[in-house]
Amino acid sequence: MESKKSDSTKPGTETCTIKIKGMTCASCVRTIEKSLNQTEGVKNANVNFASEKATVEYNPEKVSKDGLEKAITDSGYHVIKETPDDLKVLNMKIIGMDNSHCVNTVRGSLDSLKGIISKELMTNEKAKIVYDSKLISSEKIKQTIRSLGYNPVEEISGYLDTEKLEREKEINNIKIRTLVAIIFSIPLMFISMIVPFLNIPLPLFIENNMAVIQFLLATPVIISGSIFYSRGFISAFKTKTATMDTLVAIGTGTAYIYSIILAYFILIRKEGYSHDDLYFEVAALLIAFILLGKYLEAVAKGKTSQAIKKLIGLQAKTALVKRDKKEIQIPIEEVLVGDMVIVKPGEKIPVDGIIVSGHSSIDESMITGESIPVEKNKGDKVIGATLNKTGSFIFKAQKIGSETALAQIIKLVEQAQGSKAPIQKLADKISSYFVPAVMIIGISSFLIWYLLGMGLSFALTTFVAVLIIACPCALGLATPTAIMVGTGKGAENGILIKSAESLQKARNIDTVIFDKTGT
Repeated sequence: MESKKSDSTKPGTETCTIKIKGMTCASCVRTIEKSLNQTEGVKNANVNFASEKATVEYNPEKVSKDGLEKAITDSGYHVIKETPDDLKVLNMKIIGMDNSHCVNTVRGSLDSLKGIISKELMTNEKAKIVYDSKLISSEKIKQTIRSLGYNPVEEISGYLDTEKLEREKEINNIKIRTLVAIIFSIPLMFISMIVPFLNIPLPLFIENNMAVIQFLLATPVIISGSIFYSRGFISAFKTKTATMDTLVAIGTGTAYIYSIILAYFILIRKEGYSHDDLYFEVAALLIAFILLGKYLEAVAKGKTSQAIKKLIGLQAKTALVKRDKKEIQIPIEEVLVGDMVIVKPGEKIPVDGIIVSGHSSIDESMITGESIPVEKNKGDKVIGATLNKTGSFIFKAQKIGSETALAQIIKLVEQAQGSKAPIQKLADKISSYFVPAVMIIGISSFLIWYLLGMGLSFALTTFVAVLIIACPCALGLATPTAIMVGTGKGAENGILIKSAESLQKARNIDTVIFDKTGT
């Protein structure tokens, strides 16, 4: 969770961004917003479905960040905890650490160091160490390993991407649930739908135990779809807000429970009931299809942040600095304000600073759009991630980490992707009324058909169909997804869009004036 002082003029106000997982439809947005806005101290809360982030303006004297996170978790959703900037990961190949004895030797030595959060040491010479950069440096860790007689070779390292790990975990979770649902749904569909339609004969054992077999095949699918039931009912009971999950839970749950009751009557051989009246396959197939849709949606969401990843990829990974009259190569994260950084021809400038000696021409097109390299001499400013073309020079680091120009650009793009356009707020408002309306229509359909004498089975099928077929996601997902893709594509092409509102207003532009750089 990121926090900053609000640009608002209101005193004592802060704004924070919270990353959320578990949202499945536009109605989830309203549920979380409602929960946050009802929390004492919250002045305004906006949730973006596509970026899965909540932007909250609050009074820190009345509510803490933990209180905001609790409001979200109480609504039935999960908060992705941010990894502090001080925590870094060191990936290495430790030459010579090829057996369990060597692993234990290295582990024992690292255990004596303060600041190491966790470590994974393997006999194939691979090592992954998470450490607190305030307490220990990567160089100190490597020196400790060298003192044992091993040679640590660092691989590309960087900050822990907690959000990426959580997203991958969520995608894998949905993938497993989807596979389980499909594996059990296919034979269920075969024996309950295809066999009767094509009049295919089945073994006597299956014929005599059809109700039990359908129950055994449907139950693992229902368990796979348990996320819909937990989220749907938590939303309904805790926040008094129905979501798409609520519709799925009520629809499939009704079909499943009705079929269990019917299966019991069939087993005790009560007259008037047959296998044709069971609806196990309806509940199971619906869960399987919806899970497949959620999996494809989760994969698509994972790709929406590619523009940010590309911007991050522009920066240099290491820097050559002068320390204690020595030139040492260090990860970019370890550059300090005041460090003397050496840049040679063809290298990327690691951080922002000012030249103290030497001169060169620098390609700043990724920042300014100017294709012609700019001449730089002593006293001139240089920007991180730009490319040094001809000469070599030494500059003094002035801005590092989140203060660099590139980091500010990345932050601007992230804020634009997380903002809401006026049209999106309208879509979210409509979605909040949509789900209750669908439930009323579903219940009305059930009662009308049942009272018209069409029977319980037909009326129930109509009820389930109305609930499941309705989905406000097209309404609530299209706008935020378009904003994320639009701002991301713009950033890739050097066009920075400040907010979703600015993007929406841009449709009224009828004249564009270009000014050639330098004129």
